[in-house]
Order: sequence, then C-alpha cells, then structure tokens
Amino acid sequence: MKKIVYVMSSNYSGSHFLSLIIGSHSHFQHIGEIKWLRKDKTKSSRILCGLCGGHENCPVLSGISVDNVDNVYEDIFSNLGSGISGLVDTSKRISWTERFLHDPRYEKKFIHLIRDPRALVRRWSLDEDLSLLRERRKLLKYSLRNFKEALAGDKLDLLVGKWLRQNQNIADFIAQNRLDAFTITYHDIVVHEERALTKLMQWLGCEYEPGQAAYWNFTHHGSTKAEYEWVKKEKTKHFDCRWKDFLNLNQQHRVADNKGVQSFLQHAGVIMTEDGLTVYE
Repeated sequence: MKKIVYVMSSNYSGSHFLSLIIGSHSHFQHIGEIKWLRKDKTKSSRILCGLCGGHENCPVLSGISVDNVDNVYEDIFSNLGSGISGLVDTSKRISWTERFLHDPRYEKKFIHLIRDPRALVRRWSLDEDLSLLRERRKLLKYSLRNFKEALAGDKLDLLVGKWLRQNQNIADFIAQNRLDAFTITYHDIVVHEERALTKLMQWLGCEYEPGQAAYWNFTHHGSTKAEYEWVKKEKTKHFDCRWKDFLNLNQQHRVADNKGVQSFLQHAGVIMTEDGLTVYE
C-alpha cells in the first residue's frame, strides 16, 4: 500500500530538512507543505514548488487543484509513476492531517520531529510578527496550569509555553488516535545521523540508502526554504546551535529547568543535553 509520511513539528524545527533526506530515498518523494494548496492565490504568496516556480508546470505537482484537495496525493502519485511508494508531507498542521486520517487508500505514518526549545525560543524571538498578547491568550487557553506564566510571564516564559503547547498538542493527537508514529529530534538527525536515519527508514519499511543524508545531490520538487539554500550550494552539513550565543546562561537554564518542558521530554523519552535533544544518551 502507498504511504503518506506526515512530519509533525513546530515551525523552524527542521521539517523540510528531514523531508528532503527521506525524499532522497529511491522510493520516497518530498512534496513539502502541500497544505497551502487550500489557500486562494490572492491571499497567499506561498509557492508549492520552489524548483519550478509554482506547481502548475511541475512534473511532480502538476494537476493538483484547490477544487480537488482530497485527491491531492493520488494526483501526485499519478505523476510519479510506480517507482515511488511514499510521499513526505511537511504541512505540520493537525487540521490538515485530520482531513486524510481515515482515507483507506494509504498507509499513514507520523513523525514527531522535536527541536530543542532553546533553539526555538531564539528563532521565535526574531519573529517581527510575534504578538505576546496573542501568545498569552493561547497559553491561558491551553492550560490553567500556565495561568501565572500567561498573565505575568515575560517573553521567554511565553515562548517556552508556545513550544510546550505545540509539541504537546502533536503528542496528544498521535496518542488519542493511536497513530503509527516515530519520535526523532533535530539533534539526532545531524549528530547521530546514520543511527537515527537507519532506524527511521526501517520503520518506514525500507533500508537506509548511503548518501541519502546528502540531499543536495538529489533533485527535489515541492516547497523549499530559501534561507537554507546556501547549504545546497556549499554541499555541507549544518548543525544550528545559534541559541548558545543568543541566550545567556540564565535564560538557557530557565528553559531547561522549566517543569513543563522536563515533564514533556521525560514522557516522550527524550533527553536534553548541552547541545540539543536526543533519544540516544
């Protein structure tokens, strides 16, 4: 049966990075954030295929339509032929995956990709569109246990709450629907590359193919991340630890010692180290 692999994560967690690696396997195809197909062109500037400048003339995504969203995967498989047995969707949104949850045409696999909260506190802090008021409201709505942080917490408290809320929602969605899921961290994809990816690909029903991690050596259609195009040009692996310079030691400890973060990681079987999150130490 054909597979749809959903990468579930917070923004800026490395979902495209992981998808490109999986999509470099001979039996899988990266398709990116296909959820944007739902958006009217006049309301969204998202390009579904960065390589082709749009999906209309893309050999992988051509023929898909906002009027036939529920058949999007079948249209893509028709374009690819019999060699590809799995698509990797980085849409991340639970509401998008729910749309296909009970579609009997595909075997569905869910990857929960977790990025270090210290890294996301740094990245979200740089977001010019960040609204602390909106984050306070979301955190308060998420759980009364966060009442104090929601009302009186500073920016760091709110961003840690955002990380916790988003990842807990993913974990709850997976558990409540008893989905076939695999947990992996950004740190392990880079630092424990062969071990982590071998285990991941075996879970997907394939053997890890040598050279798969060097995704820049392969042609990929689907959405792209322009800020990381330099990685393809340099043809080098990149481990992003910029949070170490951005956050002072007190801020780093505040994130790491947060009780909610500690509880979530323990339940997920993930360990926080000096460099990032891992399941192997």
